[in-house]
Amino acid sequence: MNLTQAQIAEYVGVSRAAVSKWEKGQSYPDITLLPKLANFFNTSIDALLGYKPQMTKEQIKQTYLQLSQQFSQKSFEEVESNIEKLLKEYYACFPFVLKMAQLYLNYVPKSPDQQKTLTRVIQLCTQIKSSSEDVSLINEAMLLEAIACLQLGRPEEVLELLGSEIKNPLETNQLIASAHQMLGNPYKAKEIIQVSYYQNLLQLISYATESMMMELENGNYVDETITKIRQLIQLFEVEELHFNSCLIFYYKAAVAFCLKGRLEEAMEMLRLYVKLCTKIQFPIKIKGNEYFKLVTPWLEQISHIGLEAPRDEQSIKKDLVLLLHREPVFAPLKEMNEFQAMLVNLACHLKVEEVIK
Repeated sequence: MNLTQAQIAEYVGVSRAAVSKWEKGQSYPDITLLPKLANFFNTSIDALLGYKPQMTKEQIKQTYLQLSQQFSQKSFEEVESNIEKLLKEYYACFPFVLKMAQLYLNYVPKSPDQQKTLTRVIQLCTQIKSSSEDVSLINEAMLLEAIACLQLGRPEEVLELLGSEIKNPLETNQLIASAHQMLGNPYKAKEIIQVSYYQNLLQLISYATESMMMELENGNYVDETITKIRQLIQLFEVEELHFNSCLIFYYKAAVAFCLKGRLEEAMEMLRLYVKLCTKIQFPIKIKGNEYFKLVTPWLEQISHIGLEAPRDEQSIKKDLVLLLHREPVFAPLKEMNEFQAMLVNLACHLKVEEVIK
């Protein structure tokens, strides 16, 4: 700023020699002088101290991806230590705290103490709920906390968090879209409706899949549900739009058929599962398609980690194989040559042969 040491010294009320020592790193200003210095240089005390209490959206994204990759290269304890150091440094950066809770939740299977990790997720979510003023962050934290509580076998706490009755928020998005339309913002109105349409399509498949699993004693219901979901997947090209929803359905449909002793129909579902696994493009990018073209920019806007998958590539590949390899319900299928060949071929395709040896 083309200022002299004497000018700074006069404004702050110290000697020129004191300012000289600050510049040379031989001493520091008294803490009571920091507000004056910050005001003089039109900056903040945080900037003077080189302290950044918040991460940018891009920094959160990159940090999440780096830590996610570490889980495939280092022990859980090493990555956990790195996460906790960052959480201490960015204690009040609540979007970052939320993503670390999500990261822990995504890698719970790798934890040597899953109960401890799930408890830590709950602690981070509680921190957000008690200190953040961002309603959307608080709502996301509540959902993550509910997932952790379920995995800990604490369903009562889930109902305390989320309520115990049906909720119907669909009208809200319709009203918001109508308001944007009236204000002359048709793009925003279209985006809200299309994203809601996309979300409800995926929820419909998810709900139908869970409904099927809850009605296993009703064979006709299971058959009809599987037929309807397969038609829905084909109609909306869901395999390309959101392959994970389809994989979950194919897997659970195979489980349902196995439990009924209908092994050939179970194999048909697993063939669809394996075929879809071989079509996945890595690295995975979560996005819309030509029909749901407004979904991709929305995902880019709201996601703290971008469109990348929430876990590292190698962990995803291993789990795609282990889901079949470790499922006890598939024991009768494991005696079939086709099932064994299917598993080996999938592991080879994904280059994770070690998980079935």
